[in-house]
Amino acid sequence: MARRHFIGGLDIGTTKIVSVIAEISPSGYAMVKGLGECPTLGIRKGLVTDIVSFSKVIDQAVRLSEKMANVKVRSFFVTASAFRQLADQYHMIDEKLAESMQRVGLELVKMVPSVLASAEAVLTDTDKNIGTVLVDMGGTITEVAVFDQGLPIYISSLPVGCEHITSDLAVCLRTSISEGERIKRLLGMQTLEQKKDLEVSSVGGHEQRKVPVNAAMDIIHSRVQEIFELIHKELTQKYRLESLPGGLVLTGGGSLLKDIVNYANSQMNFFKVELGSPSKVGVSKEEWLNPSYASSLGLVMYGAKNNSRRLERLSGWRDVLNKFI
Repeated sequence: MARRHFIGGLDIGTTKIVSVIAEISPSGYAMVKGLGECPTLGIRKGLVTDIVSFSKVIDQAVRLSEKMANVKVRSFFVTASAFRQLADQYHMIDEKLAESMQRVGLELVKMVPSVLASAEAVLTDTDKNIGTVLVDMGGTITEVAVFDQGLPIYISSLPVGCEHITSDLAVCLRTSISEGERIKRLLGMQTLEQKKDLEVSSVGGHEQRKVPVNAAMDIIHSRVQEIFELIHKELTQKYRLESLPGGLVLTGGGSLLKDIVNYANSQMNFFKVELGSPSKVGVSKEEWLNPSYASSLGLVMYGAKNNSRRLERLSGWRDVLNKFI
């Protein structure tokens, strides 16, 4: 019986850690067998502040994915958007991550930018060849990549994300973070009747009060507008957006804001704007084919491709050696 091959991906975000285990077919196709997630602990402003707590949640997420997959995996490809604010300290981040993983018996195979992992899950080969912008909207980081002729030709990270919308709502409406998150998901970027009121819980949830819907919408729109203005400024310094026929693809948890695709289409001078959901990976649960899991699922696809290339190189060397044996 042929030996089964598994690859692990560990997606370390600002709000959650996701561990994915996939079985790789001889043709290189990734079939996700297990997925585990836990809230991120032990990280603050891009720094590991509590290595014990951080290691524990990594271990917990991995164990959940291993239990579901019914297999033990010790080596992982890793994305770490939680640390992207500190790109100038990437070597130190590598060491901290490796140390945290080693504490629970795990090996860091390679660190991969989140947006490149997402690209493996949501972009087609055609997208990558004709000129396409991928925006991965995370919790506190928004990552941008431009693909052309099959390769990423530009990558950037912006220190703002959808969690800032939540905190803006909580502060401005004097409510809790959980209530801010609820309001964000409820309203999104929709155009609603401005005169309506919105029921909002006070901090602690002891009383309800009414606030104008347009006040909450203004808060959301202001932050989203900032994000897209930063993306636009970043890209137009280097490219003519209308010259990228693949257009703009939005993915990540922030891309699930209601009506955000239409908003981006109205603000950005692209040929087209689309939502990017994982589609080139096998899953046992349909809910995993969600933009919020794009980088998590893309990691194992990146790992499968990386492994395939390594095997091809080994095969090439064997062919050369066989000529002399």
